[in-house]
Amino acid sequence: MTIKNNILVIGSGSREHAITWKLLESNQVDKVILVPGNASSSTMERVITVECSKIDAESISNICKEHNVEYVFVGPEVPLVDGIVDGLKRKGISCFGPTKKAAQLEGSKVFCKDFMARNNIPSARYQTFTDYNKAKQYIESLNYKIVLKASGCAAGKGVLIPNNKEEELEGLKRIMVDKEFGSAGDEIVIEEFLDGEECSLMCFSDGYSLVVMPPAQDHKRIFDGDKGANTGGMGAYAPAPFIVDCNNNATTDKSKSKSSFGTIIDRCVETILKPTINGMRKEGKPFVGVLFAGLMVSSSSSTTNDKVINVLEFNCRMGDPETQVVLPLLETDLFEIVLACIEGRLDGLDVKWSNKFAVTVVAASKGYPDSYPKGLKINGLLENKNTNDNIIFQAGTTVNGSNDIVTNGGRVLSCTSVSESLEDAIKNSYKLIETISFEGMQYRKDIGQKALNHLERKKQQQANSKQSVSYSESGVDIERGDAVVDNIGPLAKATTRLGCVSDLGGFGALFDTKAAGFRDPILVSGTDGVGTKLKIAQELGIHDSIGIDLVAMCVNDVVVQGAEPLFFLDYFATGRIHVDVATQVVSGIARGCKESGCALIGGETAEMPGMYKDGEYDLAGFSVGAVERDQMLPSNIQEGNILLGLASSGVHSNGYSLVRYLIETKSGGLTYNSIAPFDSSKTLGQVLLTPTKLYVLSCLAAIKSGGVNGLAHITGGGITENLPRVIPDGLDCEVELGSWEILPIFKYLVELGNMETEELLKTFNSGIGMILIVSPDKVDSITKSLESNNEKVYKIGKIINSKTSKQSKSKVIYK
Repeated sequence: MTIKNNILVIGSGSREHAITWKLLESNQVDKVILVPGNASSSTMERVITVECSKIDAESISNICKEHNVEYVFVGPEVPLVDGIVDGLKRKGISCFGPTKKAAQLEGSKVFCKDFMARNNIPSARYQTFTDYNKAKQYIESLNYKIVLKASGCAAGKGVLIPNNKEEELEGLKRIMVDKEFGSAGDEIVIEEFLDGEECSLMCFSDGYSLVVMPPAQDHKRIFDGDKGANTGGMGAYAPAPFIVDCNNNATTDKSKSKSSFGTIIDRCVETILKPTINGMRKEGKPFVGVLFAGLMVSSSSSTTNDKVINVLEFNCRMGDPETQVVLPLLETDLFEIVLACIEGRLDGLDVKWSNKFAVTVVAASKGYPDSYPKGLKINGLLENKNTNDNIIFQAGTTVNGSNDIVTNGGRVLSCTSVSESLEDAIKNSYKLIETISFEGMQYRKDIGQKALNHLERKKQQQANSKQSVSYSESGVDIERGDAVVDNIGPLAKATTRLGCVSDLGGFGALFDTKAAGFRDPILVSGTDGVGTKLKIAQELGIHDSIGIDLVAMCVNDVVVQGAEPLFFLDYFATGRIHVDVATQVVSGIARGCKESGCALIGGETAEMPGMYKDGEYDLAGFSVGAVERDQMLPSNIQEGNILLGLASSGVHSNGYSLVRYLIETKSGGLTYNSIAPFDSSKTLGQVLLTPTKLYVLSCLAAIKSGGVNGLAHITGGGITENLPRVIPDGLDCEVELGSWEILPIFKYLVELGNMETEELLKTFNSGIGMILIVSPDKVDSITKSLESNNEKVYKIGKIINSKTSKQSKSKVIYK
């Protein structure tokens, strides 16, 4: 004889109605006590609704005693975060849900982000703050889009996605100053915005093992097309085809004891869910219940293995409205799963899922998610008879004095349909919602449309693949390359100058030196890359300034010959073209060209899968300048010439292999996202990605004023090796140490590496990025010219006769 159990479900939404509905299918369940519940008990047998003004262990345990309840299923997060599981266990009542310590995964976004960092779980870069002014200062220093998250529980609404710097600062004020989300905003997470498709992936867990559920996709925005304010969720569907390996529906391998949703979900289990369950247990916070992972799946690739998946958030309970589409697909007894989790034997249970699709559409009150009316009669609800394939789950409902079911919340109903195909499930859920009505009822008309679009694209790709083999099958996408060209065309056009003959897109780039004003020019070329500074840019996702480095490394070499840079070409090579990344990089190149007075007239974007990993890229640049034959530099350098040093902006683009080694192995655990020990307003990454200084316009102006006999661009090899390159044999460079400011970043690197001064001076620019060799009588006028072009000028030394012989190679002598 089967023992019948009463189980108490805490909550009042459609999620709890769905949980109750599924529990009642078990032959081990007699009654479900719904606290505080909604009007769903009036349409279901064996359900008792008990009003309760305060949801805590004492109140719930009293209700359990009154109704002979041994098991409690907690729906919403707040009671879990407040520790209701701990309190009920102390009173001898078994509870399905995580303890207070384990519920920190949702209760504290700071704890969650730090936990993910400790356990190498993929997530966006972030910083946390309790001080408003420091948070404001940090936001002002960023050059990428962010998300603001109140750290505590905020009923699913404590996340803001600003569109610009003004909205970012206003959002910060709303959370930390105006306390829009109460004490949840006492601490804030400032996180990098990730783009792609959101996915909700839930799993049952007993603290040791887990069973993954079909992945679902929620629709958060209030209006069609993902427009309008964020809500608790306006609809969902499962499984999500963009993350499930299937043609048009999820599959279940009936030959195995557990369901299979494909390799992407397997990867999520291995890299996200298992490390989380194992990590929580190892930290003394075993997670029992439902773990919800909100994922961002990049749309950067059409192949399974190239999907980039990051965790946006963890929740410590089932999602709403995800529960309304996942549970209808569950074929195993939910009550048996609950018992297995509570008793620590989940790995011995064979959990099966339907291979159908489920879709739910939420009917919401007029005005939601802001203020809305209550007490409006709902028509058609009692006439609907719920079946396994068509179910109306109630949320914001209650029964009035006339025994009518009326609205009592923002989200009122979830109309769910199950079908063999996603298209039919969508159609049926909309047919279902059209059978009910109440004054001002609103709902989205596009739930699941993104999934249909995905399936149609995949269908078309499969049809095309049967007809012919395309270049894209090798991993090269010409359309993405074309999109980059379209984006950078206006950027390049903005750099046009006299002499430009051709536009982007031709076989070669043309330039007319005569039209540019030259009579008898010598052409000067410079080519360079950015080096391993790219690794930091790629790790941090900061791409809009690295192009300036590329230009600077080339044009600064050209101007050393006294030449005016005329035009520039770039080479961008990557494993996979990400249009936004390539556009950001080239925008930096265009900016560097504009600030150097040269034109971006050509280049090459190469997509080479197999040569580079997805997310990696390399850069090379080529600049051509011109100088009149009788004005070339160096010229007439002699004893007594003065060395004027121009301040650098930072490390520039040399020595980054050593920089990365020092930061990653000698800094005591600091990362590029860590606040710089020597500058609290910036992260280490921001300091190290400060672009190489462009010296072209200031140096050309100085040359034009007369008296500049030579220039030396201080790159790899530092002052020690670069300055002698332009000095004639028989002359040396006497450089006075302490005559210029050594930037804090160099002092920090010296400290980390315990470096000698001599090593610093032959490795980095050490604070001097360009040196001018000038006639003594022109020092004041040239200094004035340079300073008028915003250069910081130091008199750092002079040219002296060699003490060895007139034929000896030039060298630097430090005093």
